[in-house]
This record gives sequence, C-alpha cells and structure tokens, in this order.
Amino acid sequence: MQHPSLTKGLLKTFFALLLLPSCAFSGENASGEITVPEIVVTATKTEETPFSLPVSIETVSSSDIEREVAENSSELIEKVPGVSIEGSGMWEAAPVIRGFSGTRTLVLIDGDRENNLWAGRDPLTPFFGVADIERIEILKGPSSVLYGSDALGGVINFITKKPDFALNDGWSFAPEASGTYSSVDEGWQGNVALGGGGNGFDFRIDASSRDHGDYTDGNGNKIANSQFEAMSLGAQGRYMIDDQHEVSLSYRHTGIDDKGVPQKNNAPWSHFTKFDTDTWKAAYTARQLGAIEELLLKGWLVDQERVYDGRINSSTQPMYTLKNNRIDTGAKGASLQLTFAPTRQNTLVTGLDYVHENAESVEKQIKKKTSNGKTAKEITFPPVSNAHRDHIGFFAQDKHVFHNGSVLMGGLRYDYFSADAEDALFRTVVYEPDGQTVKKVVEEVNAFKEKSDQALTASLGYAHPLNKTVNLTANIATGFRSPDMFERFSTRGGSYIILGDPDLDAEYSWNIDSGIKIKSETLTGSFSIFYSWVENYIDLKSNPDVTFNGMETKTYVNVPEAEVYGFDGGVTWRPAEHLSLFGNIASVIGKNTTDGHRLNTIPPLNGLVGFRWEDSINSTSNWWIELNSEIFDNQENPAPNEKATPGYAVFNVRSGIRFNRNIALSVAVDNIFDRAYRSHLNYADFLYEPGINLKTSLKVTL
Repeated sequence: MQHPSLTKGLLKTFFALLLLPSCAFSGENASGEITVPEIVVTATKTEETPFSLPVSIETVSSSDIEREVAENSSELIEKVPGVSIEGSGMWEAAPVIRGFSGTRTLVLIDGDRENNLWAGRDPLTPFFGVADIERIEILKGPSSVLYGSDALGGVINFITKKPDFALNDGWSFAPEASGTYSSVDEGWQGNVALGGGGNGFDFRIDASSRDHGDYTDGNGNKIANSQFEAMSLGAQGRYMIDDQHEVSLSYRHTGIDDKGVPQKNNAPWSHFTKFDTDTWKAAYTARQLGAIEELLLKGWLVDQERVYDGRINSSTQPMYTLKNNRIDTGAKGASLQLTFAPTRQNTLVTGLDYVHENAESVEKQIKKKTSNGKTAKEITFPPVSNAHRDHIGFFAQDKHVFHNGSVLMGGLRYDYFSADAEDALFRTVVYEPDGQTVKKVVEEVNAFKEKSDQALTASLGYAHPLNKTVNLTANIATGFRSPDMFERFSTRGGSYIILGDPDLDAEYSWNIDSGIKIKSETLTGSFSIFYSWVENYIDLKSNPDVTFNGMETKTYVNVPEAEVYGFDGGVTWRPAEHLSLFGNIASVIGKNTTDGHRLNTIPPLNGLVGFRWEDSINSTSNWWIELNSEIFDNQENPAPNEKATPGYAVFNVRSGIRFNRNIALSVAVDNIFDRAYRSHLNYADFLYEPGINLKTSLKVTL
C-alpha cells in the first residue's frame, strides 16, 4: 500500500534542507560527494571545469559507482536530478531527461554515437558491464549544436576505463578483478581486467560475465521472464608516436544469451535468446599543429543481431501465439574535430560528423489453439523493412572567458538526414480446423518512400560570477530530432499494428534554461529552471477508422505544438569533517498545447534526501556509511493512454571499506522495507518494482 502523506512529508523535509541558512543548490555530483575540481568533456568536447560553464551538467564519479553497487547502468543515473528511467523489468531501460524520452535523449559511449537503430531505442541495455565504466557525464538541456539529432533532452556520455601507462619509462602492469552479488534476483557479476604498458604504448583487456534470475517484487512475487545472462570481452591499445601524435584501437564483443521480457502473467517464456553486439573503433589525435590546438579523427563500426522468442497466451480467446523475430542492425560513423585556441581567453571547437544506419528484420507469429495445439493462423512481416538512414552534420562552438571570469559560449550547427526503406509485406495464412490445410492467404503492403530532413540549430549561453563560489547561468538554444527508423518505417504487429509514417516532420525545439551554481569547501550545488517549446512533437496515436490486414492500428503522428517545463537541482552540505547531508529534487510538466492533454512518460515530482558519514581507519584505509531515500509524488495528471500512479518512498542503505587503496568491499540494501510500488515510467504498468535487495561487491586492484 502506498502512502502519499509520507511522500509529501519527505518532500517537505527536502525543501527544509534546501532552505538551511548556509545552504546551496547542488547537482555537480549525483550522490552528493564533495570532490576536488572535476573535469568534463561532454559540454564543450574539450576539457573544462563544469562550474564555470553556462550549461547544466552532472557527473557520476568512480567513487559514486563504487558505492552504488549497481547491477546495470540505469541504476547509476536514476538518482541524478532531472533524470528518470523508463522501461520494463530490470534490463530494458531508457533514460528520460527533463521529460524528454525515447530517442530525444542521446546516449554516447566515449563521446561516440555508437547506438544504432535498436540500441537507440533501448540504449541502456547492458552492452558493457558497470565494472568497465570510469565515470558518467550528463548534459541536461538541448545539445543539438554539438551532437545533432536526438539530443533534445540532453546527452548521457558513458566514459569507459582507459589504460594510462604510455608515458612510463619502463613497462608496468595493473591487474584488477571484481565480483558483485544481488539477492533480489540471485544475480552474479564477475569482471577481470589487465592494463599495462610503457615506452609510448599501453593496453587494456577485460572480460566479464553476468547471470541473473527472475527478480522478486515488493509483494514477494517472482516476476517471470525478468532474467538476464551475458558475457563480454574487450581489448584496447594506444601508441604515442611522439609528444604530438597518438593512435588508438579498440574492440568489444557483448553476447547476451538470455534477456527476459516480462509479460502480464500470460507468457511461459518471453525473452531474447540472442542479443550480440560487436564494436570496432579507431582514433588519431594530433596536438599543437600550428594554429590547430588539437585534431581528433575518429571512426567506429557497430554490428548487432537480436533474436526474440516467446509464447504469449491470449487473454480473450482459447489460443496462444508462438512469436519469433530477428532484427539485424548496423551503424558506422566517423568524425573530425578541430580545436583552436587563438588566445588564452578564447577556445573554438569545430567539426563534422557522419553516421550511416541500416536495419533488416523478419517476424513470424504462429497462432495455435489451446485445446489441441493445432495452427489456426501464421503471420509474417518485417517489423522494420530493409531500411537505412544517413546523417551528416557540421558544427562550430566558441567559448570566451572575460577578465572578470564570466563565460560567453555560442554555437551553430547544420544537419542533414536522408532515410529510405523497402515496402513491407504483411502476410497472413489462415488454416482449416485440421491445422494443415490452407484456407486463405491475405497479403497487404505498407508502402514507404525516401524522406530527408535538414535543420540549423544554435545556442548561446552566459555564466556570470557573483563571487568566487557563486555563478549565475543562462542558456538559450534550439534543438532538432529527425524521426528514427521505427517512427518512419514500422509495421509491427500484435493485438494491433503500429504503422510508421515516412512523411513525419522532424521535431524542432526552442529552449531556455537559467540557474545558479555554488561550489565551496562545505557547499556544492546548482539549481535550474527550464522551458522548452517543441514543434512537430512525435506521438503514437490510435486510428479507430483505419485497419491493416484486418487489425486495428496505431500510427506515429506529428503534434503541432508541445511544451515541457520545470526545475531541478540539489544540495550538498558538509557541516562537519566527516558528515555530508545531500538531496535533490526535480519537477517537470509536459503538455500537448494543441489539445491540452499531458504528454507521455512524464515523471512525477521526485527527489532524494540522505546523509553520509566517512572516516579513516588508518593512513591508507577508510570506511563510510550512507542512508538515503528516493521520494516520488503522485502522478495525478498522466497522458490519456496512461494510468495515474500513487506516490511512494524507498529507503536505501550503503556502506563500505577500502583497504590500502586497492581492496574495496561495498554493501548496499535497496528498498530496505520491502515496499511494493510501481514506477510511472514502467512500460508494463502491471509490474511492481524489485523488493528488498542485498547487494555486495568486492574489487581488488594490484
């Protein structure tokens, strides 16, 4: 049972924390840790301190990752203010930044747009393990000038671990190993890695394995088809030709052998039996080439194959469906980036990007009678026809630092997209009662055509220092998103057919963001308010008067106008040497301004409050303990096709010890009161979230 009054009380407690006399707003660190000045690269594509920039950027540090004892990457970012997770179960997840869901939030890996067709719609599928992540940078707000399409809500950049031995005079090696256990799904993760090098060369190789069973929810029920099993291998190397030039190569293979897809108590089995991804990357870096401060040339190639297999029982007829589909997708891209620093106060970054995506797929559904298992109907179709999309973009962004420390940053970008697909044949074979004799064959074609989009985007931001610890920021920007291949070229079937529309217009947004940043020895924080107006917002609508192959349909359509607005921020206060108090809060409202309805996948008002105590054992060892609570208010104003959800609060505790700087033992208990609750952003609104979960992790570095 949910307790809205408890939720509201905890939210009031958070606001009280914000109003402490010496308090400030925070957001520079997802879990509230006060650290030495940090460096980020996602905001400008160059190394910068986030405090001085006029944009809202968060970081999840390596110590945050160690404390979280996360089973997957979504757990590492869901506590960042303004960031939510939509999905189904524990392994199908996509980020939502400030109410912008789906491919409106761009996920990068080491700054590269690796995510191809399917990964872009489910980008947090664990193609690599948590143990491979060094840190995460989250840029909130439209970032189309630097990153092009898909960055309306912002950018999440997963930065993986890299070797750093090339400058050593002699050879050295650093092996590491880690293991994690979680009780809610009896899950195990293991990772081993070896880094080393010297004399201008370094390398890192790693391997990991994950095996998780069905999880148990807060009601004590096992959630069928929520399991996960995978392994991955990676290798990377770097050679420094001299002080100015270096090249690097990397390869990663991830094989997901079993990824469950929960259904509503009507599926004996429903899972991906194959979800393999291979990624190749190469880069060349040159520095101090006359007027060019840095030249960075990168290329990458991704191949992915996924196979789904399931038996879905009908809830209305004495029948069941055997469903199997295969989607092969690929993506390849290249980028050239040039950085100029004509003066000490001025930095200009320019570049161009190219990405090619392709997909082919086939699905077969065999509908059988429950009484005798005989076939009644076979349906064959391509969920996405043989399709491709090409994207090229040119950008320039300039940052100028004035003598008083204020920063002015502005940029322009041009993007061009071209997409096309073959027509989709939807074929239905109906059988006689004997299950073998064909009664009739019905075929219908979903016709597609080539479509192109282009856009010019711009941004202008200003950060003004009130003093050494307080910055005021303002940023205005436009954003752009070309429809993805699912929205343009879908012919997906189930109880109804989802039809893509090749004539969809691209989304275009106008945005404003204003805030405050504070950073001192005892206080760290930021707070922002934002407003976005979106033209041609893409939504999925029912077609009550349109059928396809005899079935009801839904179609992607453009909503003429939509708006998204709200605020987010947080606070960290260190009143004593070993004690930290922290919290964050986020609120967003999304509306279809044409009809006044709310938009889909808008999270309710939510926040986090907690404290951490850290102390040393001796000169080389330390320990810590943390208690926090995640708080979600009621979502009483859902979209027309969504259900309202009650509020809830979940309490978590974490603790750990680090011995001699190279052995770390971490323990966490999530949902310590085993509360049964539903997330408003769960694709499957019948699912309850995981119950109490004991997690422990051991990491050894030599």
